[in-house]
This record gives sequence, C-alpha cells and structure tokens, in this order.
Amino acid sequence: MNIYKMMMAPGLKKALWLLPVLLIGVTTVDSAIAKEKVSVPSLGETKFGNYLAGRHAQFDSNPRFAIEYYKSTLKTSPDNKALLRRITTLLVSEGSVAEAQQYAKRLLKLSGEESNVSRLVLALADIKKQKYAKAMAQIEKLPEGGMNAFSVPMLKAWLLAGQKKYDDALKILDQKTKNKGLEALFGIHGALISELAGRDEDAKARYIKTAALRKNANLRISILFGNFYERIGQPEKAKEIYDRYKKRRPATTMLDSAYRRLTTGDKPGPNNKTARDGVAEALFSLGFAIQNQNPFQTVIFSRLAVYLRPGFTIASLLLAESLDGNDRLEDANKVYLKISTDPAFAWTARLRIASNLDRLGDTDDAIRELKAMSLENQTRTDALIRMGNIQQRHKRYRDSSKSYDEAKARIPELKPQHWRLLYSTGISYERLKEWPKAEKNFLKALELQPGQPNVLNYLGYSWVEQGLHLDRAQAMIRTAVKKRPRDGYIIDSLGWVLYRLGKMKEAVKQMERAVQLRPEDPTINDHLGDVYWAVGRKNEATFQWNRALTLEPEKDQIPKIKLKLKEGLPKDANKRKGI
Repeated sequence: MNIYKMMMAPGLKKALWLLPVLLIGVTTVDSAIAKEKVSVPSLGETKFGNYLAGRHAQFDSNPRFAIEYYKSTLKTSPDNKALLRRITTLLVSEGSVAEAQQYAKRLLKLSGEESNVSRLVLALADIKKQKYAKAMAQIEKLPEGGMNAFSVPMLKAWLLAGQKKYDDALKILDQKTKNKGLEALFGIHGALISELAGRDEDAKARYIKTAALRKNANLRISILFGNFYERIGQPEKAKEIYDRYKKRRPATTMLDSAYRRLTTGDKPGPNNKTARDGVAEALFSLGFAIQNQNPFQTVIFSRLAVYLRPGFTIASLLLAESLDGNDRLEDANKVYLKISTDPAFAWTARLRIASNLDRLGDTDDAIRELKAMSLENQTRTDALIRMGNIQQRHKRYRDSSKSYDEAKARIPELKPQHWRLLYSTGISYERLKEWPKAEKNFLKALELQPGQPNVLNYLGYSWVEQGLHLDRAQAMIRTAVKKRPRDGYIIDSLGWVLYRLGKMKEAVKQMERAVQLRPEDPTINDHLGDVYWAVGRKNEATFQWNRALTLEPEKDQIPKIKLKLKEGLPKDANKRKGI
C-alpha cells in the first residue's frame, strides 16, 4: 500500500455538545462528507432510539453515523434546539459548510438572541464573501465572556480593518490587560493589521514589542516576523529570527523556503492579503493557543481558518495534529496528504503519515515509506530515527538497532540534543542482550545530557539486574526519582535496587508508591509481589502476582510468575551474581 492512499475517517471521540458555543463554525467547502453518501446501519423508527444511537455513535468515534441518526430524530422533533446545535456542530467538524449554514439558519430562527452557534456560522459565511459590515452585525451580538474574551475582540478588529477602519481596529487590540499571553496574542494581530494598512513602522514596533513578551517565539510568529523583515528589506534581521527558532528546533524543515529566499534575494508575499485572511489568522492563533488543553476545539478553529483561507498550510497542519489528538488517524492522514504538496511542510507531513500508518496497523507500509524517505535525503536522520522507533515498539530490536546506527553515522558531531537517539540505541542493544554496546550508548547519552532521568533510570536498573556498580546505580536512580518524583517506573527501579541490596523496609515503601502511581503495570505489580514475599507478607505477594497476570505481562514473564504462585520465592532470591 502506498502512503498516499485515501482513508476513511473513524470519527470523533469527544462529546461534541459540551463545547462552548463560540467554537461552532464552518469548514472547508470541499469536505468529504459533502460528497459522500453515508450508509448508516439500521435507522430506527423511534426518535428516542435514534437519538441514543446518535449519542453512541459520537462516543464510538462515528460522527457521520451520529449526524444521520440525529437527522432522523430531528424529523419528529424539528424544533429541538439542542439537537440542531449538535447536528450543526457535527457537520462543521466534518466539513459540510453548506449544510451547517442551513441548520444554523433554522437554529437562529428558533433561538433568537441566544443562538451564538448560528451567529458565528453565518458571520463566517459573510466573512468568506468579504461582507465585513454584515458579519459585524452578527459578531457584535455575541457575548464577550469566557472564551469570547479572546476571540470576539480579534474578530471585531479584523472586520473593522476589512472596512479600512484601522485606527478603530487597533484601539480594540490595544486595550489594557494583565494577561501577558493575551497581550502577546493581540499584539501580533495589531502588527498584522498595521502591516495590512501599509503602516510598516508601526507594524515593526508592534512585532518587536510582541517578541519581547514571548521569549521563545513559536513557528508561526517566527514566520510572520521574519517575512515582514524580508519584505521591508532587512534580511539580516529575518535571518536572526529564523536562526533563533532553528536553534531550538534544529531538525525542522519548515523554514527551508525562508532560508532559500534569503539566499536568492526573493521576497515573500504579504502575511495577510485581506482582512478575511486576518480572520483566518486569528482563528488559527486561537486554535494553537488551546491545542494542548482541548484538541477537539482546535479542530474547530483550524477548520474555520482553512475554510476562510484555502491554502493556509500551517492551519491545515494544526488541524491534522488535532485530529491526531482526537484519535482520528485516518482523517489526519487525509489532511497530511494535502499538506504534502506544499514543499515547506511536505517532509513533516510525510513523517506523520508514516507514524499514523503504524498506529493504524500498517507497520510494514510505514517502514517502507520511511526507508524511501531516508534514501531520498541521505543527510537527514529523522526518517531513520522514526523507523527505528517503530521497529523498537514492535520488538524488532535488530532492525531498530541498524536504523539507529545508520542515523548516528549521518551525524558529523554528536550534540546534547542527540541523547535520545543514543538512549534508544542502548535500549535496542540491551534487549538484544548485547550489553557492552548498550552500555556504551547509555554512557554517551549521559555525557551529552548529564542527569537525564530516563537514561539514569535505565542504566542504573540494568546495572542492578547484572549485579554491577550497585552504589553508583542506586545514586543514579535516586537522582532520577528526585527529577521525576511522580514517575512510577523510576520509583519502581528505586524499589527494585533497594530490594536487591536487602533494604527491605524502604523497598516495600517505594514499591507500594510505584504501584499507586502505575497500578496498571504488570512488572511493577510483579515486583511488589516479590518484595512482599521477601518480608513475609505471602498472602499479599500472591495477590500481587495474580494481579500481574491479569495485566497482560510479557509472554516470557508469564511462566515465571506462575512458578512463583506455585512455589513462592526461594530464600535470598534477590541475591544474584554476588549481590
């Protein structure tokens, strides 16, 4: 199977009706749902049955089925406001703008002033047509509390800018606030509006002020600010901004086109050609700001941004990432597929498509694509590393070690950011029981990144298991625990080394804490059973071993646990290799 095959969407996992009303909007006109006829299994004859089926479909990640069930319910309850909102929301999230507008109009007639969902959907339809004054009439009726405190001012400012009322637009964004994040958000849009108005000096001042508020500018702000400097003839300033971001994200390919322009002397086009583009930029900013808190809300905002501004690739990337966050891997890959036609974002999109193919069960296809990418660009390491990660996750340790070693061979000089590659390589060799190679990689990782808790834990634990460097191993694991005091795996390692050293009282304490933090882990439960047995708490030990068996341990551990259940542990079972 080729990476560019089209995929069917599994749907949403989130309960869509819990969204704040402002998050409801319209999306790309070319949505798959607008073109595909959905065949829904057994639509019921009762409205209550279809309603429950719709809710189940939502929770079961089938938004398309949910839409059809809710539509069927709506036939017998045509004025049900809650149902209309849910259908509108689902249509929006799936990308059916025309249908969403029709339901929004129905909802507005029923709800009047209360229907924020309809007002936003219809306002965005007007913005799409650059009917800014008409859109403003809808936006002005939205309350400014909650999430709207962020969105409504930016929407109003851009709608005023669309009517060339630039001073009024900037006045909205210049309002005083103690929220530094909001000040930075409004600041960047003030700069963009000044730029649209041709006020380059004011735009420059606003960019500089915003940069001062944000110590580490994200990719989008770096692009906006850098592009501005390129256009006003200060490429050296643009390069400083790009270099600053590149230093933090050395593997990024998303500034390659900017660096090429600096070499050729070409200049980029305007950040925003119209106020409509600016509204899309505002929606993207909002989606990005809440991405970690609520991926589904980010789906909505990024859909809106792409609807208003087709070709807004970075918003499409945000959309795909958010679909990933909602476990809509096939839908995400559809978006990544479109992104892969944009040279600036193609490499990133292809890497993520491969990762999703693996998560969808197409592991061999994912590996083939990553192998092809690694041959296509033999100066980069990311495709090889991602391939190694996939192989390691599927316990193909020999293959993963080869992928990692090939990646290392492409690096002229190992630097601190390469610790993770060495750590992963060490794990593969440890799994292959080639300890000298594993140890060499772990020690090099610590040399590059001293005190890294994952490496300290893995190396320390491995030494303990082999009866090596016990004092140093204990010190390393204690350091890791201090750095990650709520990491159950690391605390398990500390408990295990204490058990190996015969410090049973403290071992019990640490093991019990580890199980509290990671109750679902079979190895930690198994370890707690061993410690309980060693201190004479045999009934509790038996309980922990039985529990470990129910948690699907590694296959090679199952007979060992069963043997312990049958015979217990021999005296001094923790004494190994001269410990």
